[in-house]
Amino acid sequence: MKLRDYAVPRSRRRLLRPRLRKPNFLFSVIVNTLRVLAIVVLMLALAGVGAVLGIARAYVDTAPSLDLTLIDDQAQTSFIYDENGNLITDYKGTENRVMVSISEMTTDLQHAFVAVEDARFYTHNGVDLKRIVGALIQNFTTGSQQGGSTITQQLIKNTILSSEQSYKRKIQEAYLAMQLENQYTKEQILESYLNTIYLGENYYGVYTAARGYFGKKLNELSLRECAMLAGLCTNPYYYNPRRNFYIRQSETTDYTAITNNRTDYALRMMYENQFITHEQYISALDHDTAHVLETDPDSGKMYDNVYYVEYAIGDVVRTLLKLNGLENTSHNRNLMENELRTGGYHVYLCLDTQIQKTVEDVLYNYTNYPALRDPADSVYRARNSDGTYDDIPQPQAAAVVLDYRTGELKAIVGSRTPPTRRKTLNRASDMNMPVGSAIKPIAVYAPALELSGLGAGAVTYNMPLPISGYLDSSQKETWPQNYGGSSYRGPETLRTALAKSDNTAAAWVLMNYVGVDNSYNFLRLLGVSEKHINKTPFGLALGSSGITPVEMAAAYGALASGGLYQEPISFLGIADSSGNVIYDSHARQQRYQAFSPSTAWLTVDMMKDAVKNGTATKSRIDGQTVAGKTGTNSDQKGVFFAGMTGWYCGTVWIGHDNYKALSSKITGGNSAAALWNAFMSRIHQEKGLANRDILEGSPEDYGLVKVTTCSVSGQLATDACRHDINGYGVVTDYWPRSSVPTQYCQMHMLVDLCAETGQIASSGCPSRQAGIIILPPGHPLYDFIGTQYEDVLTKYLGRFAVVRTTGDENYNRRILAASACTVHGAYGGGYDNIQPVITDPLVRDQLLPDARSLLASAQSLLQSLPYGHPAYAGLQNAIDNLNNVIGGSPTASVLTNAMAVLTQAMAAARN
Repeated sequence: MKLRDYAVPRSRRRLLRPRLRKPNFLFSVIVNTLRVLAIVVLMLALAGVGAVLGIARAYVDTAPSLDLTLIDDQAQTSFIYDENGNLITDYKGTENRVMVSISEMTTDLQHAFVAVEDARFYTHNGVDLKRIVGALIQNFTTGSQQGGSTITQQLIKNTILSSEQSYKRKIQEAYLAMQLENQYTKEQILESYLNTIYLGENYYGVYTAARGYFGKKLNELSLRECAMLAGLCTNPYYYNPRRNFYIRQSETTDYTAITNNRTDYALRMMYENQFITHEQYISALDHDTAHVLETDPDSGKMYDNVYYVEYAIGDVVRTLLKLNGLENTSHNRNLMENELRTGGYHVYLCLDTQIQKTVEDVLYNYTNYPALRDPADSVYRARNSDGTYDDIPQPQAAAVVLDYRTGELKAIVGSRTPPTRRKTLNRASDMNMPVGSAIKPIAVYAPALELSGLGAGAVTYNMPLPISGYLDSSQKETWPQNYGGSSYRGPETLRTALAKSDNTAAAWVLMNYVGVDNSYNFLRLLGVSEKHINKTPFGLALGSSGITPVEMAAAYGALASGGLYQEPISFLGIADSSGNVIYDSHARQQRYQAFSPSTAWLTVDMMKDAVKNGTATKSRIDGQTVAGKTGTNSDQKGVFFAGMTGWYCGTVWIGHDNYKALSSKITGGNSAAALWNAFMSRIHQEKGLANRDILEGSPEDYGLVKVTTCSVSGQLATDACRHDINGYGVVTDYWPRSSVPTQYCQMHMLVDLCAETGQIASSGCPSRQAGIIILPPGHPLYDFIGTQYEDVLTKYLGRFAVVRTTGDENYNRRILAASACTVHGAYGGGYDNIQPVITDPLVRDQLLPDARSLLASAQSLLQSLPYGHPAYAGLQNAIDNLNNVIGGSPTASVLTNAMAVLTQAMAAARN
């Protein structure tokens, strides 16, 4: 039998055969020991793996949730536009970032970052195991800190996690990256990454880096410039091209080569990963295909329209405070300003850049600024917050232009010199210097018309007499002096008082027709801050209240828009980073009727006279309707002008920052009005604006009618008023139809006067007939009779004004007769000689009283008719005709005919 016949069948063979020899004892001990050690090592390894997995599991469990808003809502630069949507400037924080879509990033730019940072980006699931192993080997063999993070992991680190170097952060980073890959597409991840990556200086994202380093848009970058940006990722400071090309210098280090070599490496990676061809690769190695700017094109640059933009930013910040329910505190304002810098907002201003440029050009280059009383005050040294000083030329100026039909601010200039730094003093909004007499239309005259139903022909008294309630520092009743200490004219109409800017007359109107509280309330209605109002007769009548040019523009704008106050707005609206409108200024703009349209029309019409023949003649613009009011502060410590055309309202202030006096001859009329004219005339000329009225429509459309009244009493005129011995006469002006005077003058009497002595004529006097003034009991001036001020009454009202009369006309005649002339013989005419200049007893005693009674009835009927009634014009003409007849010493037949015509007109009106 052969040996193989003894072989064990395959199915029965043993893996280990029994030993035929006795084993060596030492060898057995060694083997068994090794076996035990192997088992121990295996158990320890398994325990280690378990521990590592446990730790990893704990890290994963404590990882923050994948909050996509942290990725999407990165700090973004905001943008500010003008009224036409043209970009003015960006507004950014420490992270200058502009988010753009992946479609705006060129393929070369995308591939450059992928090639350098994550070549297998398009194929992995958020974690590249091959790269991680390679990085571990590299770190182990070289001791370096080679990263293995993918683009997805870097995005997680930059937006959700910190930059901490730890295994915990790495594990959480990988876990969240895989989650992100399940929710975002590769394009979305790459877009977010390229918008958030830090690329040196204050550039976050490729858009701002391209702009900052190359001055280009993304689609204008060359291939080498794309590679240069991609090469910055790992160490933006070390590879910074601007620093290495222009700033860093060393005899031992070629800094230029550092950046260029890194860029060449990025290009080689692009080529090796087949993102570019060999020809593209070779071409891009040419250093001349990338041009790095020596300075950031936006670094240190003052944006245009600085004063307007910074005023508008303040408005936007206050609006954001309201939208977020926050109080207006310094801390909260800083929070909202930072939100504006980093929120990616789009702010659309009301700014008209053409008007802004014109106003800036005029104020910055004007050569007729007034001199200062003390030449040493021509430069004011102001200390800055950083401890440095600026020498500011004086006097300074500020101007505002407002579209009063919309309430939109069109231009704001806060200095006569261009600003050299941001957040400098804006005198148009931040300084509240006194506005002088420019306050009178809004604090005195318009309120008087509104509250008392007066017309422009109503009377005030421009006389040096104490005014009830107008107190000096010792609480004694006094009166304010007119400019220059004179210009007292006696009785004058509101129209004249405003046009001539008489202080005494304005104070009289304030205290007798308005009152301090009412005046204050009207200013508040017109948007003036309570902090800017000096609530005293002096502050309200003479303008010691420090109202800003912006506030004054809005207040005057209310008059120009028919009494409708519209909150002045500097921006049209705010959109968020996605373009959604979050605030519409016009939709939330405050609007309300501060004055009636008739009051507004009358006040504007009175201010037109100030321009035509008053204190504001230097504001006239050829071919344009202009209305306005001048203002001169006490002791020439500043001048002001506020005016309007058919298109815009403008205000201008000139004065010293430290409230020093201008030259003694300087006024708002010869200085501020002239500067206002300089920029407003150019605005209208450059825009080609044709003339149009400030308030459209006729006076009748506003319920106004012309009435002839006495220039002394403001009541309906009589023959005596027309023959006033002092020359005051009568005036025909507009009154509200609802409050036309119905009482005839109670202050004039028509008498025969001695032509030589001026006393009541006696029988032997050469005489003439004239109207004399007497003060009826109850008149505000009556109480000055018998006081030290009688000489003032005599000077401005005549000798008979100091005769203490009563309401009894017969008694008054007897009293006046007692002072008849005795030079030419004894008076023998009796007191009946003191009568109207009518010799016919029928006319004097019967027809004339009947005619006046008929006129009163006709006036009442006229007021009851709606404007446009077919009989309105005929009745008005008949009233005017009878008034004219009465004023001409008529015969009985003439007076009877005029009365008959009026009676017929009244009958037609009633039918």
